[in-house]
Amino acid sequence: MLPTETFDLDYHKIVFDQQEVTFFDVILPKDDPALTFDQLPKRNLFDIIALIRQSDLDDFIKLRSIEIFTRLGLAEADAHGCTIEMIDFHERGAIDTIIDIVCSVAGLHYLKIDSVIASPLNVGSGTINYRFGKLSIPAPATKRLIKDIPYYSNELTGELVTPTGAAIITTLSKNYISMPPLTIENVGFGLGKKEQSRIDCLSITIGHLANM
Repeated sequence: MLPTETFDLDYHKIVFDQQEVTFFDVILPKDDPALTFDQLPKRNLFDIIALIRQSDLDDFIKLRSIEIFTRLGLAEADAHGCTIEMIDFHERGAIDTIIDIVCSVAGLHYLKIDSVIASPLNVGSGTINYRFGKLSIPAPATKRLIKDIPYYSNELTGELVTPTGAAIITTLSKNYISMPPLTIENVGFGLGKKEQSRIDCLSITIGHLANM
């Protein structure tokens, strides 16, 4: 099942408080407003796994991406009280999620990152709109994905950890601690929404663990 959708990537630098951050977004065509959600084309987990396996990506990227997608699918199935076979990803959301997951793994692979250490996760606060109404933050699938790791919420409003983000970090990272002793090589800041403040950015530090 090869993808037929067209999409663009919006990628540029933004400066907040003299700090340069990278804004990244996937631009997809708008849905036909005459169609209901149930009428829109969708892919299930196994369609997406087939797409990844058919790609010419490195085997490491394929395996880790499939691992993340499977973890996400299981959490969504548990949250919805159904089998994993019944979980569908709306086609637009599926493309966005595929890019988020595969590019995260590809970035680690091409940068030759040996291990990932994450800080406790700030999940945000408030509610998000869902097609069936409102959900409290963190969303049900996110709660299931982060239930065994340290997380917190402070005064920042909005969804700071999505189910996709939770699936990525909980698959790739096995340690959740404050910054360890590190010889820093590079740092980066990522931004998913232009209206976010710099404090909401995803911060990544690359380096070598210092000998203690």
